Amino acid sequence: MHSRSTSSLLTLPTSGRIIPAIENRAQFLRLFDTAAVRAILLRHCNIFELAGLIERAHQRSIATYVSIDHIDGIHADAAGLRYLAEHIHITGIISNHPRILSLGKEFGLETVQRIFALDSTGLETALHSVELENVNMLDISPALVIPHITERLRIPLPLPFIASGLLLNSNHTQEVLHAGAVAVVVAREQLWHA
Repeated sequence: MHSRSTSSLLTLPTSGRIIPAIENRAQFLRLFDTAAVRAILLRHCNIFELAGLIERAHQRSIATYVSIDHIDGIHADAAGLRYLAEHIHITGIISNHPRILSLGKEFGLETVQRIFALDSTGLETALHSVELENVNMLDISPALVIPHITERLRIPLPLPFIASGLLLNSNHTQEVLHAGAVAVVVAREQLWHA
């Protein structure tokens, strides 16, 4: 059995702070032409159709994360998470469900809790609900709010965070990274090289 990648969102080099969101096989194949990619997020795709490409990413030390709430082919229960960890060799999962994150932790997966920042009160309430022992990092969405809210929060962010959603150009990604995000998740392929 192969181990998971030694790469991690927690140790990304400065040149690898853009995380492509992969939704199909063609995108995954194009990803390998992007030298600076150190981590990817799989969402809205069938995990089993991409198993060979995930192994190829693993061999290239590309950390692979699965948006477990938005993936086809596997259920977010103990059996599914164990399979992802032990046979597909993913690095971690992203979910907005604390129970799923706790299960992922049991199988040695890195866990990222997705938080929707609809307003500052909702964000602070969500931050209070984070179970720090089960979460390695936060994913705050939409990313464009990050530069406007991080300094205004009454409580500091308890963990490092990535940002996702509504990033339309490289200026957006740079603003969010400058505001403190460890990395940004981007769906637009033209931003994979930003």
